[in-house]
Amino acid sequence: MFTVVVTAVVAVVGLWYSNVQTRQANEQAQQANTQARDDRALAKEGQITDRYTAAVGNLGEDKMDVRLGGVYALQRIMQDSRRDQPTIANVLATYIRTHAAKHPAKSQDIPADVHAALTVLATRDTTRDDVFLLDLHAAKLPKINLAGNARETDSGAALGGANLSGADLSGAELYAADLTDADLRGADLRGADLTGADLTGADLAGADLSLADLSLANLSGANLSGANLSGAHLGRSLSDSDYLKGPDLAYTDLTDTNLRGADLRYAKNLTREQVDSALTDADTQLPASLR
Repeated sequence: MFTVVVTAVVAVVGLWYSNVQTRQANEQAQQANTQARDDRALAKEGQITDRYTAAVGNLGEDKMDVRLGGVYALQRIMQDSRRDQPTIANVLATYIRTHAAKHPAKSQDIPADVHAALTVLATRDTTRDDVFLLDLHAAKLPKINLAGNARETDSGAALGGANLSGADLSGAELYAADLTDADLRGADLRGADLTGADLTGADLAGADLSLADLSLANLSGANLSGANLSGAHLGRSLSDSDYLKGPDLAYTDLTDTNLRGADLRYAKNLTREQVDSALTDADTQLPASLR
């Protein structure tokens, strides 16, 4: 009997010791895995830092192709590292403001590096923005083309909430652009193509939209007080009939749009229904046919 008891005790002790060893081995393995994971993360972070430093350095080079390489390197980092997007987006926005502080020389286009930087920002994944808000106030970007393949995808530049106050966007291609809640106060948008653009809630007080194409654009709730819309196109699309998706979308949406003091003389295809849906006052200047 005694032998049986001793044998049982030894077996229990052996089982306990085996469990302890197994648990310790598992803990050590977990610690090793955690350390390896941390080491990989640290190495990746170091690689991103090195790439970022090199890319930013390239932005200050004299050669255009090197600067372009820096812009596209920052775009790749922004795609690879979600947490770095706000920082990189701010760097690119600052780069644009600095290099587009003056108008291009006569008959010259926007510099390729500035155009590339703005295209990167206009096509970024905005779900990664965190607290980033695009600031391009007073930038001189006449005739900039941000339409990309918007005519095929019906999805344009991501400029929602951007500060574009005082910017020169005359003649800009902004087809189907997202400009919701954008600050466009005093902006120069003469002759700009804003066909199908979403300007819901945007502030365009005092902006110059003369001769702009606003066909199918959504301006509901936007502020255009004191804006110049003389000769602007506010009706059906000028050239893209295949984008007319029905009578409700056939005209520019001016529901609750603030048109107090706005100049709408010579505006094209403006209807009484549009005027009645907007907010006007005695200083709103309408086409002769609607007075």
